[in-house]
Amino acid sequence: MEVRAAVALDVVWIGLTVVAVLAFLASVASLVQGIRLRGGVRRGMRLALGAFLPSVALILPVRGLDEGFDENVRALLSQAYPRYRLLVVADDSTDPASARIETIARDFPIVPVTQILADANPLGGKVNALRSALGHLVPEDEVVVFADSDIRPARDWLRQLVQPLADSTVGVATGFRWYVPPRPTFWSLVRAEWNAVSANVLFDPRRSFAWGGSCAVPADRLDELRLGDRWRGVLSDDLVLTQAVREAGLKIAYVPAALVPTYEGADRATCTEWCLRQMTMATLYLPVVRRYAIAAFSVFNGSILFGLACLALAAIGGVAYLIPAAFFFAPLPVSIAKASLRRRALFSGAPTVAAAWKVPAWRSAAAAMAVPWVMASGLLRTRNPTTLRWRGHTYDVSDPRQVRLIEAAEKPEGTS
Repeated sequence: MEVRAAVALDVVWIGLTVVAVLAFLASVASLVQGIRLRGGVRRGMRLALGAFLPSVALILPVRGLDEGFDENVRALLSQAYPRYRLLVVADDSTDPASARIETIARDFPIVPVTQILADANPLGGKVNALRSALGHLVPEDEVVVFADSDIRPARDWLRQLVQPLADSTVGVATGFRWYVPPRPTFWSLVRAEWNAVSANVLFDPRRSFAWGGSCAVPADRLDELRLGDRWRGVLSDDLVLTQAVREAGLKIAYVPAALVPTYEGADRATCTEWCLRQMTMATLYLPVVRRYAIAAFSVFNGSILFGLACLALAAIGGVAYLIPAAFFFAPLPVSIAKASLRRRALFSGAPTVAAAWKVPAWRSAAAAMAVPWVMASGLLRTRNPTTLRWRGHTYDVSDPRQVRLIEAAEKPEGTS
């Protein structure tokens, strides 16, 4: 009986060791991905401050006053770019954001600003605002840029963003967001690190995506992409745009120098709602991203759980189980190293964002360790999403192509 028990423990040890080594190799591959990201940023920086300067229509959907709204708008209006105009789109004519921009714009008379009221639509929201703005483009607009009102770009952002469009095979040039919380609380850093994880695929031709808060599309590609039709009845502007670009056989180009900060904090509820919304959007409109997340975080979370199991078995079967345990726990330091590598790679292309990030390394590491578990919870809760909450609105997303508004938020006050 004792012999059988010893043999069983040996078999378990061998099995766990094999799985542990495979998990370790997956961690090494993950770290290699981070190194490749750094290489991609370096290659992308070769296009920095090119001579391609097409006329730009900058579309800005607004609803209420985001944190730091005035500074964000001033940054958008003070771009070091020769020919661009700003199209401000609001759902409601009484939205305080529209009036505030009109006041701020007086300090920047060389940038034409057009106020647009979004077309009447039961769904409303950002996508309807963008779709409405497309009807206000003029033949002189050579590039259409989409921006969110919570970004605060550097003065060269617009010039950097349009450079890849000099290549006619590029359907969209995209920047990316980095959350810079004014007060780096734990949950605000978890959101920042969670958001940063998406950067892993920015240079992956199979999984890359356009980010709607900072992206540029050639105006002469709009008819081909059929955004006016594709954006009807949907909630995601950027993931639908990503699909359209791929179906047209065009490329998505990430612009490292177009990384933009969002100066916004988050508590636990805000962070959780934000993470669930991101996963829901991916589930509905870009499932390849969800599948990638499932594979990546299953390896991490599974490794840690198996590592804990090996520690428990070490008390029964001896210290030999500490060997697979060590391999299983390897993703912990690897994940911290990758997060640091990713952050340094992205910051190398955007010195203004790097200068604004003043978070101790240990706090970033702690937040990065929480991300896989928050991600796992989000993946489980968004397997078959039927509703989604966004900016106070509640939507029925049972059919992602025919989204319905269930409950509207109150009209925006002075803040959102």
